[in-house]
Amino acid sequence: MEHQVTRSTYFAQVISKFTNPTILSVIILLLIAFTKSKNLSESGGWFAIILLFFVFIPVVYVLVRISRSEKQTKSPVELTKFLKRHPGDILFLALLLGIPCLITMWFLKAPTILFSTVAALLTGSVVTALFNLFYRVSFHLTGITILIIMAAQAWGPFCLFLLATIPLISWAKFQISDHTIPQLIIGTIVAVAVSIGTLQLGFIRS
Repeated sequence: MEHQVTRSTYFAQVISKFTNPTILSVIILLLIAFTKSKNLSESGGWFAIILLFFVFIPVVYVLVRISRSEKQTKSPVELTKFLKRHPGDILFLALLLGIPCLITMWFLKAPTILFSTVAALLTGSVVTALFNLFYRVSFHLTGITILIIMAAQAWGPFCLFLLATIPLISWAKFQISDHTIPQLIIGTIVAVAVSIGTLQLGFIRS
């Protein structure tokens, strides 16, 4: 029985690691930029903006924040875990980077779905971070659910089959004691509400 529990926990940890929404969001944004741009030159410009605002600056910020700690790491997973434990830093980064990123994309006329996806991810992060100031809500479920909904909007309803992974991911986060069931449910509800709202604004923009 002990071996079975250990194996289940290991499986849950693997699921949690490979569905890291912070890493997957960058991948999805790059794919949207590539598939929705008019040419390679345009997609290259969006790549640069995405990598600057979603990878380079946040990584530098987190590395500076943890530079004085005894346990330093450059693992992407550990860096994202640091942010999840510090919702105040997520709020700060969202204001520092999110607003300029959206303004830049607006004036450069980014593809509507790319703009909407960035807006949804940033809004979802802000709302979840505000919750986490007083009640721990799942960033993981918020991010993954937003990505699935926006992927369906970008490439078709068939992507919605990925929603079948939500129960599995929820089980994994519950299994490793990262979240309670209400925290997972709230994260999913936040994601759905944010996605619908940003898509409606995106349609108005287009």
